Amino acid sequence: MNPKMNYFIFPLITFLMISCSNSSNHLGALKIVPPKGSFLEQQELDNGVHFYSVKWNNPHAQGALFMISKWPTRMSISKVPYTVKTIIDETVSSLKNSEHTTINEDSQIQYAEITGEFLSGNLASIEYTDKAGNNKILSVHMVSDGNVIWNGQFTGPKELFNESMNMIKSIEPQD
Repeated sequence: MNPKMNYFIFPLITFLMISCSNSSNHLGALKIVPPKGSFLEQQELDNGVHFYSVKWNNPHAQGALFMISKWPTRMSISKVPYTVKTIIDETVSSLKNSEHTTINEDSQIQYAEITGEFLSGNLASIEYTDKAGNNKILSVHMVSDGNVIWNGQFTGPKELFNESMNMIKSIEPQD
């Protein structure tokens, strides 16, 4: 190879790496429009990663909470379904051992795919009853735009779970 070509190739590779890293939303910034009657809280963690939570103002919300942030490690998108299953299995095990929750024996973990305009991924959920007797859903979700993976969970009543699923389908990555 011609030594003068090295002077051209190195800057080109450097430019491509910088351009690609800037366009891949490496810190996980998202545009989230919260459902009516809820509000969005956003934090930027010390490492620059964005953490989002949506809480409902509704008196019947029973402490409903939706959270999402960038997955902390590099992972192939093909591992998302397995990772969601692993997380929900561990979470259900914790719920079963908690004195604050009851999972009915006939409750089964439900698995679903999420397909939105900008993100797609997987979800697992289970119904349980809290100490106050409220029926709730706990879900774990992981979604990706093909470059970045985000994960999170929802806990709250079924009608707000449905609202959170509609919201997640409209989430848009930001550069």
